[in-house]
Amino acid sequence: MRKIVSIIIIGILIACGLGTAALDNNNAKVKVEKFFLSQPIINNTNEYISVDFKENENIRSCDISWNKHVIDDAFDYAFGVHAFDVDNDGNCDVLGAAEQGDFIAWWRNEGGDPITWTKFIIDDNFDGATSVFPVDIDNDLDVDVVGSAGTANEIALWINDGEDPITWMKYVIRSDFDFAHEVYCHDLDKDDDIDILGASSDDHQIAWWRNDGGTPIIWTEQIISSTFYGAKCARVADLDNDSVLDVIGAAFYADKITWWRNCGGEPIVWEEYVIASNLDGAHRTEVCDVDFDGDIDVIGAAYFEQESSWWRNDGGMPITWTKQVIASDFNGACIGLPVDIDDDGDIDVVGTAQQDNDVTLFRNDGGEPITWTKILIDSFFRGAWPGYVADIDSDGDIDIVAGASFEDTLAWWENDLNQQPSKPERPSGPTSGRPGIEYTFETVSTDPNSEQLYYMWSWGNENYSDWLGPYNSGDECSTSKTWSEKGTYEIKVKAKNANGAESDWSDPLAISMPKSKFYNTIQFFFEFYNRFMDKFTVFIKS
Repeated sequence: MRKIVSIIIIGILIACGLGTAALDNNNAKVKVEKFFLSQPIINNTNEYISVDFKENENIRSCDISWNKHVIDDAFDYAFGVHAFDVDNDGNCDVLGAAEQGDFIAWWRNEGGDPITWTKFIIDDNFDGATSVFPVDIDNDLDVDVVGSAGTANEIALWINDGEDPITWMKYVIRSDFDFAHEVYCHDLDKDDDIDILGASSDDHQIAWWRNDGGTPIIWTEQIISSTFYGAKCARVADLDNDSVLDVIGAAFYADKITWWRNCGGEPIVWEEYVIASNLDGAHRTEVCDVDFDGDIDVIGAAYFEQESSWWRNDGGMPITWTKQVIASDFNGACIGLPVDIDDDGDIDVVGTAQQDNDVTLFRNDGGEPITWTKILIDSFFRGAWPGYVADIDSDGDIDIVAGASFEDTLAWWENDLNQQPSKPERPSGPTSGRPGIEYTFETVSTDPNSEQLYYMWSWGNENYSDWLGPYNSGDECSTSKTWSEKGTYEIKVKAKNANGAESDWSDPLAISMPKSKFYNTIQFFFEFYNRFMDKFTVFIKS
C-alpha cells in the first residue's frame, strides 16, 4: 500500500510541475529523477543534505578505519557495481553500469597509494544500463562482461578479445526482456560452462540461458517463473543439499523472497517455495552459510520494509526457515553482502540504504540468536545503492565499492584492518665489491599491529630472494649475497606481514662490481695455465 501511495504522490507532484527536484545547500537545483526502484522517492526531510566529504578522510568504526577514495564523479546514476581483475594484471579492477549515462565501463586499477584509475567504456549506447557481471564465459582465459539494460530491455554479452587495449564484441542474449534489472552468472547445470540468469521487473520473470557452446555461443532460454511480480534479482545455491543447484530471487512488487527447487530433467523442472511472503519491497537476496551449520542461508534487503534480514535454513523438505532481522529503520535498503570483513571468523553483512544515504557494516557479534552491531561507514553517500566487496588494494583485507545514484559517484572504502608494514629502511651495506665475494646487507620495517614480518630482497637484474623470516616487528633483517658477474646492481627490499599485507619497496642501494686489474691478472694466469696443461697432456700422450 505504501508503494501505491508513494507513486500517487510523486505522480501528483510531477503533474503539478514540481517533480522531485530539491535544493542543495548552495541553492543549486538537483535534477528531477524519474520514479522506479533505486530512484529517489521522497526524502524523510523532503530535501537532500549536501556534505563535503574529503577524499581519504578516515572514518573510525570499531577496530577498522575506513579510508574513502572516489574513483569517478561522473558515474551518471549508479545502478550496478562489480569488482574483478579484468585485464589479468594482478590488480582488482572495478566495473559499473550507469543507468542514466547508458554505459557499461571498467576502471583499471593502476596501483599506487592512493590507487589511480583509468576509465574504459565497454558500451556507451546501452540504454538504461542496470547491472554488470565479469566472467570468463567462453573459456579462453580472459574476462568477458555480461550486463542488463532496463530501457533497452536487453541482456547482453561483451566478449574480450584479449588484446591491450581490450576491444569488446557485443552479443545480445535476449531482447524485449522488459526492465531487465539484473544479471547473474553461474554454471547452473554443472556442465562446466557459464550460464546466465536474469530478472525482468516488468515481465515479472526469472529466466536462465543455458550456454551450449560454439562460436558465437548458442543460448537456450528457460523461464523459471513468469509470475514473480517486480523480479529484481536471482542467485544460485544448493539449498536442499541434493547436489543440484537451485535458484533464489527477490520480487519487489510481490514482496517475496522465493526459491525454486531444481528437480532435474531436460528442460529442468522447477518447484517454487516461498521463503518470505510479506517483505515490503524485497529487492536483493544473497546466499551464504551464515551460521556455519553446513547448509545455505539467505540474506535479504527490503526497500520499503527498511530492513536487512537473514533466514536460517533449518533443513527439512520443504525447508523451514527462521527469520532474524539484522537491521530495521534502514531506509531504502538495497543490498546486504555477506563477508567476514573484520577477519574474526564469522559472517558480517555490508549494506546500502538509498534513502538514508548510508553505506553500513553490520558486525556479527555471535550468540544465539546472533547479535548485530550497526557501524556507519559513510552516512552522506547520497543515494547509496549498488555495492560490492573485494580486496581492492591487495593488502589481504576486504574493501567496499559502492555507487551513489543521487550524486553520480563511484567510490571505494579502504579497510585498514590488515595495514601494510612500513616501507623498509634503505638497505645498509657496501656500495662496491668484487664478483665471487659474499656481502651482507641489513634493513628493518615495523608492522602497525606488531605482526611478524617476512622480507623479500631484490638483488637487481630481476633476481629476487625467497621470503625470509619470520622476524619480529622492528627487528633487523640481515642477509648475504654473492654476485658472479661485474655490473652495478640496485638492492631493494620489501616486507610482508603474517596476514599477507606487503609494504612498498625500500629506496634502493646501488652496489658496483667492477673487475679489478688484480682480478684480471689472476684470471689471465689461470686461463694460460689451463691451456698450457691441456696442450702439454696432449703432447705427452702423443
